[in-house]
Amino acid sequence: MPPRRYPTIDQRRPPATFSPDRIKALTDGVIAIVITLLVLELSVPVVSEIDGSEGLWPEIQHLWRELLSYFVSFFLVGLLWLYHHHVFRYIQRADGSLITLNMFYLLAVSITPFSSALVASNPDERLAAIIYGGSVFLAGASCATMFAYASQHRRLVAAALDARFIRRENWSAVGLLAILFVAAALGYFGSMLTYIVLGVVITYYWVATALNREGVSAAHRDGHGVA
Repeated sequence: MPPRRYPTIDQRRPPATFSPDRIKALTDGVIAIVITLLVLELSVPVVSEIDGSEGLWPEIQHLWRELLSYFVSFFLVGLLWLYHHHVFRYIQRADGSLITLNMFYLLAVSITPFSSALVASNPDERLAAIIYGGSVFLAGASCATMFAYASQHRRLVAAALDARFIRRENWSAVGLLAILFVAAALGYFGSMLTYIVLGVVITYYWVATALNREGVSAAHRDGHGVA
């Protein structure tokens, strides 16, 4: 009886891939829910039930920390959605590893209502700042890893995607993640340091978006990508 032959690594079938549409649909749905939950965390003052209240406007003024936290987190979640949208403009196929990375991304995004409320209620607590900054770092790292994984050897992206574009995006992501990590770590020395760094990052990328810049590098493709 002839010996059984086993396929070599090169002869084995590659992992099955499929359309990323379900991943994008799930992500959009989760982010829509997260944005809705953010506003539900806001307290609604009822003047008639507050002893010694001087009216609605003074009570609203007392909510300035909650309102500020809401606005910052709203635009932060919007930025995280924009980053995910940018990454999946180039990903044409999906596999199990990509799904796993996307679940870590959703985990980080879905905790935003909790971490935002935590910061609003405990603005001076260093741990609250570290949790908030850490969730942002995890979301950014998950997105950056998805693009790096998909673009390695053009595993899940178009074969024509320019190598210079891939390299630029990956290195820009490393720079962004370094800033986000520092922002979270600075919370150990003072919560306000984390909020300042994150505020600058959010403002920068939304200004870049408003100016029609694109990508984690906030720069035009200049012909390096594909349409």
